[in-house]
Amino acid sequence: MTNRLNGGVVGASVENSGQTSANTQTFTGDGTWTRPNSQTSTVDVCVIAGGGGALGQSGGGSGAGGFRQISSVPVSGPVSVTVGAGGQGGFNGSQTNGANSIFNPGGSEGSGMVTATGGGRAGRNATDSGGPGGSGGGGSGGPGGPGAGSQGAGNTPPFTPPQGNNGAATPNGRGGGGGAGSAASSQTKGNGVTPTLYPGQTLAVGGTGGGSGSSASANTGDGADGHASGTPGGNGGSGTVRVLSPAQAFAFYGSGVWDMNAVFTYVKSGQWS
Repeated sequence: MTNRLNGGVVGASVENSGQTSANTQTFTGDGTWTRPNSQTSTVDVCVIAGGGGALGQSGGGSGAGGFRQISSVPVSGPVSVTVGAGGQGGFNGSQTNGANSIFNPGGSEGSGMVTATGGGRAGRNATDSGGPGGSGGGGSGGPGGPGAGSQGAGNTPPFTPPQGNNGAATPNGRGGGGGAGSAASSQTKGNGVTPTLYPGQTLAVGGTGGGSGSSASANTGDGADGHASGTPGGNGGSGTVRVLSPAQAFAFYGSGVWDMNAVFTYVKSGQWS
């Protein structure tokens, strides 16, 4: 049977207003961010890249993945999210940089897209310099090595504020990897950061030079530890991306035209009298 509307009420338009709830989405792998509601027009994002791979046999620690936290990024629809893998640890030449993490609502870097650069791979005495990256890998600076200054440069390419820091170089080739919070010093790794979007978590820490060869944990962006002897260096930690849609006020007006079904429903519920 056809449902027919019989009559209604015409009155003043009605303002409806309120506030959306804040919404957080975390990515530990590639995916697509979607707007939680139509009122969301800007988001805050934290993008952390994969940490670099470390090196064994008097090898350095690797650099942490780049760290970038940006507020009020404009969004209008689904956004592609890339989470960078950690770099591979190993021996001479087999270690790799971490991979970039990207939040890309469209446009180029600085006009929407947010990229964090993968951490620099570690170097080793007499063979490799530390690699540049979000934070730089540790290298050597003594006789027989690539020479002084062979630590990897952090914040490469440069962003403001910086996405990371330099690695360190030591005469024995066991320089520490830079972290997002500070540069490495001698064999000591650089500090990480505690992002406001990841409360209570310290992420993007550099790797220790000539250490245990331990791999970093997944989704931390940490660099890995080098190894003092013949064991391969550790693998860097993969990155992570978190997107916060802040609570936002909204307001709209009803038409002021109500059919009898709506009138009955509102009167019955006590909203109209």
